[in-house]
Amino acid sequence: MKRIQLTNWIIDIDPEKTKEYYDSITVEEGCDCIYCRNYIKGCETLSSEVLEFYKMLGIDPKKEGEFMEFEMDLDNHLYMGFYHLVGSIVKRPSDEMKKWDDLNIIEVDKVKFMFNDDLNLVPKKFPVPVIQLEFEVMLPWLSEEKCR
Repeated sequence: MKRIQLTNWIIDIDPEKTKEYYDSITVEEGCDCIYCRNYIKGCETLSSEVLEFYKMLGIDPKKEGEFMEFEMDLDNHLYMGFYHLVGSIVKRPSDEMKKWDDLNIIEVDKVKFMFNDDLNLVPKKFPVPVIQLEFEVMLPWLSEEKCR
């Protein structure tokens, strides 16, 4: 495990084990709905800073996670969701704040992140210990298929 500090968070992570898991699965193993396919395409538009953030944690953003889409207008779509990573939370900004309070947010080039140990939908073969990286990002509609 490697201890890192990101803004007000201190976490222990194992990016190598996390990467091994993501390397062991394919994009096709995730959801195949139009919104998830657009999210995966949208990952190609993420900045190098955001991609480096994911890489530092061992996460491949195009692979298995939970993505929820909220259409803001025809061109902009808000995605929220999470990925799992091998690790544990050592210190969080505060236990008394609401989940998406500004002090809990790590912002990397307009993408908002936070960690959570209240886990959802952890794959059976995911290594332990596990925490979630939750995110919120605005992406363009890139799919040739029309949404809604």
